[in-house]
Amino acid sequence: MYLNKFSKLFLAAGLVAITTVSCKKSEHISSTIPVQEAARFNKTSPTGSFYVGNPTTGLTFTVPVSISNASSTDRTLNLSYSSPTGAASGVQYNAPASVTIPAGETTSSFDITGIMSGYDVLGRKDLLVINITSPDTVYKRGTFWVQMQKYCNVILSELGGDYNNTYEGTYGPYTSSVVNLVMDPDSDTRATGVITNIYDSGINAEATFDWTDPANFSVTVEPQPTPYGVGGLQLFIRTSANTASTFSSCENTITMNFVLYTSAGVYDEWTSSMAK
Repeated sequence: MYLNKFSKLFLAAGLVAITTVSCKKSEHISSTIPVQEAARFNKTSPTGSFYVGNPTTGLTFTVPVSISNASSTDRTLNLSYSSPTGAASGVQYNAPASVTIPAGETTSSFDITGIMSGYDVLGRKDLLVINITSPDTVYKRGTFWVQMQKYCNVILSELGGDYNNTYEGTYGPYTSSVVNLVMDPDSDTRATGVITNIYDSGINAEATFDWTDPANFSVTVEPQPTPYGVGGLQLFIRTSANTASTFSSCENTITMNFVLYTSAGVYDEWTSSMAK
C-alpha cells in the first residue's frame, strides 16, 4: 500500500516537471521566433486593366495594398516596376517607389498615373509588372500586373460613316456603313444605328453600340428579318451569342460576329472585320 502511494506521488511529480519544461520550451520558442510581417496587393485578382484617360478614372489607376499586422509606427512597402512591352517611367506612366501604411492601420494604396502622350501610337498596349520588394510577402500576392492602353472617347460622327475595308475572311474589301447613329435617351454610353451592306448583299440591320465597360466595347444586333429567304423560309440575322462583337473608338474598327438563320436552323456564321 505504501509503495503504491509512493509510485503515484512520483508519477504526479514527473508530470508536473514535464509540463513545466514544456511550457518553458513554448515560451522560449515564441520569444525567439518573430512573427513574420507579410505585405501583399490587396486585390482578389492579380491583374488589372488601366484605360488612360477613361472619363471615370481619368489618368490614375489605384492599387490597394495591405500588411498582416498593425503597428504603432508607420511602415514602408518598397515597390519595383518592370515592363516586357517597354513601358517607361516618365513616358507611359509615373508611379511611386514606395507606399506608407500609417501607424495603427493595415491597408493603404498608391496611384499609377498614365501619360496620354505616351500612347500616341495607334493601338499601343503595355503590361506593367509591379512587385513589393519589402517586407517579405508570404501570401503569394506580391506581384501585380496592369495592362495599360489609351482610352478614346466615343464620338458618334467618327464611329459613323463608311467602312471601306470590310472583310469576311479573305473576301473583300467591300464597303459597309454605320448610319443614323443616335444616343440612347437612357444612357450616355450607348447608341443605336444601322449597319448597312452586311454580307456584301445589301442586308441592313439595327445595332446597339455600348461602351459602358471600357474593357468591353460591344455591338449587338438583335434578331431581325432580312430581305431574303431560304427554302421558302424567312432569313433572319443576329450577332453571335457565343462570340462577342466589338468596336474600337481609337482604331475606328468594328468586329462583327454574325449569324444568318431560319426557323429550320443556322444558315451561315461568319466574322466581318470593318475598318475605315
